[in-house]
Amino acid sequence: MDWTSHVAVHESAQPQTTRARILAALKKGEVDPSLLYSGLQQTVRWIDLHHAVSPAQNDASISNLYDSAFRNVAALCRGNVIHVVSLACGDGGKDTRCLQVVRESARAVIYTPADVSLEMVLTAEQTATRALRGLQTTPVVCELAHCSELPALLKSFDPSGAERIVLFLGTIHNFWPPEILRSVVYPVRSQDALLIGANLAPSENYDSALNRIVSQYDNPHTRHWLMGALSELDITAEDGSLDFALVPAETDHTLKRIQADFTFARDKQLNFFGEQIDFPAQEKLRVFYSYRFTVDHLRNFLTQSRLNISQEWIASNSEEGIFLCRRSAEK
Repeated sequence: MDWTSHVAVHESAQPQTTRARILAALKKGEVDPSLLYSGLQQTVRWIDLHHAVSPAQNDASISNLYDSAFRNVAALCRGNVIHVVSLACGDGGKDTRCLQVVRESARAVIYTPADVSLEMVLTAEQTATRALRGLQTTPVVCELAHCSELPALLKSFDPSGAERIVLFLGTIHNFWPPEILRSVVYPVRSQDALLIGANLAPSENYDSALNRIVSQYDNPHTRHWLMGALSELDITAEDGSLDFALVPAETDHTLKRIQADFTFARDKQLNFFGEQIDFPAQEKLRVFYSYRFTVDHLRNFLTQSRLNISQEWIASNSEEGIFLCRRSAEK
C-alpha cells in the first residue's frame, strides 16, 4: 500500500540554517547535535545503539515504569480526544506505547512527533502508525531550541476540545537543563500534562555509580554512532582518538556529565561548505555529552523552570526517572 507523509519543516531545520548552526558549533570546538541524528545512516546507527544498550529496551522494570506513567497520565485526561506531542521523538518506541495506552482508555488519539532529524521523525511516525491502525499524525521537523512557531503549529494541529500530553523523554540529559527547559516549556500550556523522562544516578555513591554507568556509553555501538557523525566532517580514526570522561558541570560541581571528546593526533583542517576550521594536534572537539542527575538535581531544575511536579516514577536503582509536570500559572 502506498504511504504518504505530510511533514511540517520549520526554518530552524532547513539546510541553510542547519549548516550555519553546525559551522558555529565547530568554531567553538563542538559538534552540533543535528549531525548526530540526521541522515539515514546516523538514524540507523542510533536505533541500533538504542536497542543494544538502552535500559528502556532491555530492562522490563524500566519499560513497566513507563507504562505506569502512561496509564496514570491517561487516567487524568477527561476529554475524548488526546493529542500526544513528542518533543525529540527519537524512533517513537516509547511514544507508541503511550499512544496505545491512551487508545486502550477508549479515547481518540492523534500524534505529533517532533525532532531535528527528518529520518527520525518519519521513523517515529511509521513505528506508531504500524502499531495503531488509522492513527492521525502531524509530524514536525524543527530544532527545538529555535522554533518560536511551535505553539502556533501545535494549536493548528489540535482538534477542537483536545487535551494534550507532551512527552520529553530520554533527552533532557543531553542539554544544560535550564536552557532546553525554556524551549520545552514554551509550547506547553498550563492545562497540558508534560512527562519528562531522564537518565539518573543514585545520590549515594554518585561517583562510583557514574564510573560504572560510563560503560553504557563507552562501547562499540556508541563509538560507531559518534564516529559516523564525525565522518560527515571527514574526520576518521586515523586523525585521532575518541575518549570518554566524567566532567563536572561548569556551574554545579556536584553534577557530572559523561562526555565524549575527539582528540586530534595531528593537525586537521576541516572544510565545511566553503569555510575552513583548523584543529591543531592535541586539540579536542566535543562530540557528545550526557548529564547524570540525581533525583534532587532534576527536581531543582524543573522547579526553577516553573514546572510543578505532580507525580514521579523512579526506578529501583535510581538510574531512570519520569516526572509528570504542569506549567506554573504566570504571575
